[in-house]
Amino acid sequence: MLVVLNHKNYLSYSKACIYVKTLSQLTTTHNLIVCPNSCYLSLFAGNNLGAQDVSCYPLGAYTGEIAASTLLEMGVSYVLINHSERLIKMNETLEMSKKKLEQAIHNQLIPIICIGETKEEHEQGKYIEKILQNLDFLLRDIDKDKEFIIAYEPIFAIGTGIVPSKEEVEQVTTKLKDTYHKRILYGGSVNDKNVGEFASLNSIDGLLLGSISIDLEALQRILEQL
Repeated sequence: MLVVLNHKNYLSYSKACIYVKTLSQLTTTHNLIVCPNSCYLSLFAGNNLGAQDVSCYPLGAYTGEIAASTLLEMGVSYVLINHSERLIKMNETLEMSKKKLEQAIHNQLIPIICIGETKEEHEQGKYIEKILQNLDFLLRDIDKDKEFIIAYEPIFAIGTGIVPSKEEVEQVTTKLKDTYHKRILYGGSVNDKNVGEFASLNSIDGLLLGSISIDLEALQRILEQL
């Protein structure tokens, strides 16, 4: 399975140095993609490398931005797009996510497109239609033959310990796989206690892990159950 490790902004530089050394001691046959803080990308060179974000813009006068072409030169292969923490905490829009997606694909990066619903949308029903509507907007005018990955992350499940039922996750991920014919990941409060529920789903090809990905002992236990 494909397992994406989104470190977010949890690790200090000293802890990132320790992490990268310990990461090599994990035993697994699964494909790990490491998405560290952008400051630490060079520390993880040689790993299957992903970026947590990418600029909407190409190289130019955009202070603080990191262009897709720069990430590619640094050895990055994958990039997270449309993560809910960017949308909610950084006030980014679906339109900005679309520009980032276009930059990633134009520069031969493989986007991992995050998509999901709020607790209110989930309780109101018809959230699958909303997810498909947002994905259709992001992918409009994008060559569907290009490689991309879809990560279903219910927004209310991220970092909260609240997890949708196995049946609900299967319903959404099956619809995504049948519609887009791409690799599908699940993310949102996955841990070493509940991972078995998701490992048994034929509708997912892997996991997107957040804060638990920095706990290498827990990560090892997760990998052993996949």
